[in-house]
Amino acid sequence: MSGGTDGWSAVPAREPGQVVDPSLGQEARRTPAPSADGDAHGRVHGRPAPQYGEYAPDGWVNPVLVEQERLEHEERSRAAGERETRDHPARDRDPRAGAQRPGPATDGGTARPTPLAGRFGRTPLDFVLTVGLLVIGLWSVVESLAVGTTASTIRTLVERQYTELSDPAALSTAVLVRAVVLVVVFVLVAWWSIRRLRARRWTFWVPLVGGVVASVLGIVPVMVVLFQDPAFTAYVQRMAAGG
Repeated sequence: MSGGTDGWSAVPAREPGQVVDPSLGQEARRTPAPSADGDAHGRVHGRPAPQYGEYAPDGWVNPVLVEQERLEHEERSRAAGERETRDHPARDRDPRAGAQRPGPATDGGTARPTPLAGRFGRTPLDFVLTVGLLVIGLWSVVESLAVGTTASTIRTLVERQYTELSDPAALSTAVLVRAVVLVVVFVLVAWWSIRRLRARRWTFWVPLVGGVVASVLGIVPVMVVLFQDPAFTAYVQRMAAGG
């Protein structure tokens, strides 16, 4: 049959751009060109665009939201840690366990200062011995500063055991030199001992060695004066000759 003048036809009228696909038994339509009522993507004005993941299948999770939640959780954790640090600035905590780490000397949560014997020297005994020997050395140095008394004591000892001196006043000069030597040696020994104590090394032997050195160096000026005294020299010669 063919179309007539009245507009009737055996073939249904098709829209422009409509193509019949015989293999599918149905018509295939082209996407109509954008009209004045739609945008460049063919979307009708007034209808909102679908949100990201709006037509996703069941069980689908938006990775953007997951990342946002993770960042928010980290931010809350960081803020809580900062508040905890501000509230308890003096609390010493173990970062691995997240609990308070006990101090070296605590009693009921109250920290006690560590004794000096535990902080200096190789052992507490080493510290005590070193300090004790230094105190003895200091006492000897203080006594040596009494030049007149020390010179008188040495003169009395020499005259009782040996002979009278021709120039007893020379002993005062010798004793003064001896006092200066003892002061210098003690200062060096104390400085070295403190350094070794702070380094937690064995130190008790340092004052012992210092005492021996001070004794040897301190007696040298006295012996020089004695052996220059004519009376004492004559006494030594008589004793050496056996009479």
